[in-house]
Amino acid sequence: MHEPTPKNARSTKTRSMLQIDDVEVKPSTTLKGISRTQSHFLVASEKLDRVTRRVIAPYAQIERKGQKEEEEKPGIYLDINRFNVFLEDTVDLDTLLYETAAVLKTVTDSSGVFVYIVDKLRNEIVLMQPNTKSPDRHTINIPIEEGKIAAAHVASTKEYLLLSDVQRDRRFAEGLKWVDAKVALCMPVVKPDGECYAVLELYRTYAKAYDENVVYTVISVVCWAGAAVHQAQARVTLQKTSHLNNELRALLQNYFCDLASIDTMLTDMLAVVKSFIGAMRSSFYVIDKENITGQIFADMWDDGWAGEKTTMPRKRTKVNLTMEQTPAGLVARTGESLNVYDAYKDSRFANEIDPTTGTVVRSCLVSPILDKGGVMGVVQLTNKINAQPFNPEDELIFSVFVSYCSLIVHFYNMEQKKIYHHNLNRVFSELMSLHLKPCKHEFEEVMETNGIVVPPANFDSYNYHISEGSREDMSALVCYMFNVTLEKLNLDREVMSDFVLTILGCYRNNPYHNAEHAFCFTHTMYLILVNNREYFDSNEIIALMLAGLCHDIDHPGFNNNFLALCKHPLAKMYRTSMLEYHHYFLAKKIIEDKKILNKLPEADQLRIMEEIKFNILCTDLAVYFQIRAQLTPLLADNLFNWQDSSHRKMLKGILMTTSDLSGCCKPFGVAKAIAESVYEEFYDQGDRERAMGYTPLSMMDRRRCINQPAEQIQFLSVVVLPCLLVLQTIFPNTNILTDNCRKTQESWHEEIEIRGQKLWRQELSMPNSKKNMVLKNDEEKS
Repeated sequence: MHEPTPKNARSTKTRSMLQIDDVEVKPSTTLKGISRTQSHFLVASEKLDRVTRRVIAPYAQIERKGQKEEEEKPGIYLDINRFNVFLEDTVDLDTLLYETAAVLKTVTDSSGVFVYIVDKLRNEIVLMQPNTKSPDRHTINIPIEEGKIAAAHVASTKEYLLLSDVQRDRRFAEGLKWVDAKVALCMPVVKPDGECYAVLELYRTYAKAYDENVVYTVISVVCWAGAAVHQAQARVTLQKTSHLNNELRALLQNYFCDLASIDTMLTDMLAVVKSFIGAMRSSFYVIDKENITGQIFADMWDDGWAGEKTTMPRKRTKVNLTMEQTPAGLVARTGESLNVYDAYKDSRFANEIDPTTGTVVRSCLVSPILDKGGVMGVVQLTNKINAQPFNPEDELIFSVFVSYCSLIVHFYNMEQKKIYHHNLNRVFSELMSLHLKPCKHEFEEVMETNGIVVPPANFDSYNYHISEGSREDMSALVCYMFNVTLEKLNLDREVMSDFVLTILGCYRNNPYHNAEHAFCFTHTMYLILVNNREYFDSNEIIALMLAGLCHDIDHPGFNNNFLALCKHPLAKMYRTSMLEYHHYFLAKKIIEDKKILNKLPEADQLRIMEEIKFNILCTDLAVYFQIRAQLTPLLADNLFNWQDSSHRKMLKGILMTTSDLSGCCKPFGVAKAIAESVYEEFYDQGDRERAMGYTPLSMMDRRRCINQPAEQIQFLSVVVLPCLLVLQTIFPNTNILTDNCRKTQESWHEEIEIRGQKLWRQELSMPNSKKNMVLKNDEEKS
């Protein structure tokens, strides 16, 4: 075998030099699933104008190209452009409706017109005055009922009313109440959803009844005016909710990215929704689920009055919602939304002033935040600025806000649990550190020998095993190997001794995965690195040696498959390589606690810990097979490059697997004893699997222990020898490992012959094979 190539050269090994069994490799294919979410949108805003024009066009005379120009008569025809205003961002629907009524008055030769707006919440119609832009206009409210006043009757029935003789109509003794009219036409403005928005009352003071053409014209215009009102309201609501969505998403992003605290974020969100709906005050309650008194306690955030100009977040306060006769308390107890139109007339609330916020409540909109466990929060808006109750549009916008609030409360509760478990882990970590301290007597003994220990004569041979000497020397010999390889760390004797004893003490008393196995692994890695030191930098050597000693720390004696089978907590924490991730987690903790790397620059510390993680994960045989499948073709085609970091990582993975399996490369007496320890763990796992109702694998089935030699031969052929040959291709001076492995394989063959058994062959397991038939015939003849 040739010596390894320098770092700056490519591997010169040929395919013929790689005597590795072919391994079928199934390339991993990633299915790129494209999730297509079908969304349903309303009519796009840019199309709404065209839709409205097209719908209203049959009922309005508009100028067409090619027609004869006529003299324009102002005030006679409807102006379609006025309907476009319905689709603007800010729209005064009442003003436009009054102007439309004025146009209808002219078109129908009416003496006058009254416009009533329906107040659905109070079940009243409100007479609109001509000066609708004045905020201080006097309003006249009439209850909606049948048979008393014509306009109220129409608002109730939602059907138009034609009065040919107002004064003699006995249904409406008061006539039109406001004027001495002879003829009247009351027309409801009904939206497509069936809601009556307004009532137009056209009248004549002279006795000329409205004919069918007039009625048809008024009905047509009013119908499409109702449709336009509906479109305008829907568009405004949609724009508000869209804008609210954007504002809330921006706030949540800052919060979820830890750019804002819960106090600041909630205060900003309450201010946003208060502004959108026009409320005077907003409050947010998060129910304390951990309270054990049986009462409903909550953390409350209050945004205050609408006129307050401040960006300072409100401090949360603790409130008790159990017995308080307040809207928030009622919603917290019942879990049902609440829209209080007039709190003074609602018998459920005893106090005019909310004791939690100090607010005089006239009207409020309250919604619970629910999860599968019940109410986890409450949001409340109090008193609209215009002194009106909250309407259905407010409820719709508020529902958008509440959906975001549920995310906030969920995230808030998760944060609280995270803080709790973080501190709980710190408590457990301190407790674990206390118990991880090595025995005082062992520490003193290692300190006496550390640095002056003389290793055994054959310590620098791959044939050496700790069983040849005293296991009490294990800690001192590990310190010796660290002193030779980890010079860069410049560790104190006490720190190194403490670290080594702690790591070895964390190995369980398993038959195989114990401190003795960790020593065997570390010793093999030590010899490979010492004999090929020039090919690795100091950080790589540190990472490989530390990973070697820690690679199976706290191993339970079962494999990853069993952890998944019994639903072990580690199987729930990690998706793959559960044990290996656990080993790395503990190794990282002890390395940090003992401050092993603290004398190195921070960049070197980060790199070493990343390499330790990769190295330990490579001890999972599932990872090893992937690495071997990638590295073998590179070596066979002379493409291995020392300057390529990915190639070096794969090589270090092979180093980890080689060291992990090096027990098979000891003299047969030692290798056999190690194999028996492995089987002792396997059979223990198999017994547990059988007790769980599963059939264990052959190597883990105690009933098939007679197959041990054959199984070992197969394991050496399929797993160990290919790994050793890959390493030998790069480092020929490791050939002793390959030779020992072959000798062990031959010794297992002899073991089979001694037992008088035949080695299992694949063709013998095929019932219809020709060789099997020949053997059967031979047996029958004999």
